[in-house]
Amino acid sequence: MIHLLAAAAAETAETEGFSFSLEPLWHDQGLPLAIMGMVVVFCALITVVIFISNLPRLMALIEGKPAPAKPAKPAAPAEDPDEMIAVIAAAVEAALGPGARVIHTQQLTPRELSWAQQGRFEHQTSHKPR
Repeated sequence: MIHLLAAAAAETAETEGFSFSLEPLWHDQGLPLAIMGMVVVFCALITVVIFISNLPRLMALIEGKPAPAKPAKPAAPAEDPDEMIAVIAAAVEAALGPGARVIHTQQLTPRELSWAQQGRFEHQTSHKPR
């Protein structure tokens, strides 16, 4: 079948010049074959992902050691505002010396965070090698 298509394409290329057609996809098994190929490739990729994600457990099983534990979640930030203010006051006193006071604290807004982010970006991009 492929030989016949190639021979027919060669004949039309000699007589009409180069032409491109998707017609062979719609005859016989072109489109189902393409879909089946994609399914096989995606199944192979899923198999590789599952194997790689389970590789630490497999290696621990081969070596006879217990499986590595998942990393612990970081501790949640302190919810008590008084405790947070005490920590900030201690940091201010350590940085500025005795007698420094915390007069006002507030949560940063997204706009204030974007200014800080832009400042970091400009600072980092100013270090371009020449």
